[in-house]
Parts: sequence; structure tokens; C-alpha cells
Amino acid sequence: MNKTMAYKVILLAMLCLSINVSATNAKVDSREYKILLNPSLFTGDESVRISKISDYWKVLKSLIEKGALKSEASGYLSLDKSRTVSFYDVQGSCDLLNAGYSFRERVENGKRKVTLKFRSADQLLASAQDLRGTKSKAKSKFEEDVAVPFISTYSSSTTQKIGNSKNLNKMNDPIGLYPGLKNKHFDENLAIEKVSDLTINEYVYKSANIDIVNIAGVMDTEFSLSLWYNESVSTTQAIVVEISFKSDNEHEKLNKNDSRNISNNSSSNSSNEANHAKELFMVMQENPLLAKWNSTDSLSKTATVYQYDSRFCN
Repeated sequence: MNKTMAYKVILLAMLCLSINVSATNAKVDSREYKILLNPSLFTGDESVRISKISDYWKVLKSLIEKGALKSEASGYLSLDKSRTVSFYDVQGSCDLLNAGYSFRERVENGKRKVTLKFRSADQLLASAQDLRGTKSKAKSKFEEDVAVPFISTYSSSTTQKIGNSKNLNKMNDPIGLYPGLKNKHFDENLAIEKVSDLTINEYVYKSANIDIVNIAGVMDTEFSLSLWYNESVSTTQAIVVEISFKSDNEHEKLNKNDSRNISNNSSSNSSNEANHAKELFMVMQENPLLAKWNSTDSLSKTATVYQYDSRFCN
């Protein structure tokens, strides 16, 4: 091997090492625990829906306070967001989905936002994606989602606003908003369409931050219950319902522990809070009073949209 080639190999190795270290140390902005609920249990008009949500919350709150957790809890679930949600992809080939991406538009109070997200079970792969947006106020996140029974998926995403006149009808639209997609060599002239020709009506009910207190300390927890409807078919029957929670304390301390300069006490507190969150997650899955609300055959929200019309992806 000549010297020039040797230098190139060394530089390439250093670059790969730099990318790996950077991705490994990517800050996890949030860890969210998610459980799919049985949509049929929430069937009814808005007043019935609110009543059913209240029933579920009473059971969950009671188990937090009086059950295995024996923790103090307060608050209730109230409507936080009402918006429409659509996903876009290439009909037939589903190029974005097959490359690990989802491209989503949300419209709330007449304001449009788009999100490009990359998901993977591989934390390194998920954190290494170039999802930079073109808008000055674009917001990026690196998240961990924990699904039943305890399966982690990592995602990088960037959300940015778009104008009311912005078209989303060709692959060059998401590529123009997220230039890093150019490296994936998508055909920019391919048409993109609403996945399954579906516009979702989403209602999100959230709790105020709840301090769950027990011997392990205080876990600052936020619960969200979201319901998705295809209101062109039914305004009373949801197609997917999800309960989730995330703990600010937990992910903040996990990020602090990512630095190599931590105290044993900090590590112990982080472990306690992670174990406490897992205990809560398992109670929500296994306690009979809550388990009867859970779905055994629902798909995730994104998968529900893609499978709504099974012909959309060949």
C-alpha cells in the first residue's frame, strides 16, 4: 500500500470513528412508553368519549395511588390538541417507508407543520441520519419509544412549518424541505400522495405534569391519550387509540449519565427512576383492571394509516 492510499484509509477510519462516537452520544430528548388501547371501548360521540377517557384515567390513577406503586398522583386528562394528520409517500412502491422514513403533515388551527422521521431499532443508525430542515425555526428531536412488552425503537425527526400554498405532491417536496434526503437518491420526479388517501382527525388528551411520588423519589410524568378517527367514515368509532407517558426526570438523568463524569449517587437515582417507569409500564400492561382496556391486535398509528388501504403499498 503506497503512502497516499494509507493516508486515505487512516482518514476514512478516523471519520467513521468520529461519526460513531457522535451518534453514540446523541442526546435522547425523551423516552416515551406507549400502549395501544381497544378502540371499540371508546365508541360514541364526544360526550361518551370524554366519559370513557375519564373512566380509564380513574382506574389508572387509583392503581398508581393504591396499587403496587403506592405513589401519590394528581391531575386528570383534558383535551389538549385537535388536529388533522396525513402521511405522504409514493403509491405502490412506498419509497419513504421502505427506506425507514415517514413524512407527516399536521394541521392545527389552520397552521401546517411537516415532520420527517427516521425510525430504527438501532440507536446508532437512528441517530446518524441527516434530517436537517430548511426553515429557520425547524426543531429536531432524538427519541426512544418503548412499546409492549418492552421493545425500544429510536427515532430522529425534524418538524418545521410550511405555508398554506405549499404543495406536497412530488418527491422533490420533502427533499426540498429536508436536503439530507438527496443522499438517499430518491427519484425527485415521483408523485407522492396521501397514504391510503386518509386524513386523520386526531384528539389528544393530556394530563398536567404529575408528580408520582414513592420511596424512589419524585417522577415528573406526563400522560397522553390520543384517538385517531377517519371522520369521513365515522365520527364515533376511532381507528386507533394510544395511551403513553414520559418522564422528564428519567430522560434528563439518562442524558446526564451519558457523560462519563457521573457520581454513583446520580447513577443510582437514574436507575431508580428508570425502574420506577418500567414498573408503571408493566402495571399498565398486566393489571387486570387496566389490561382489559388494552388492544391485542391494533397496529401502531403509522402502521394503521399504511394498512388502512392495503393496496397503497405493493
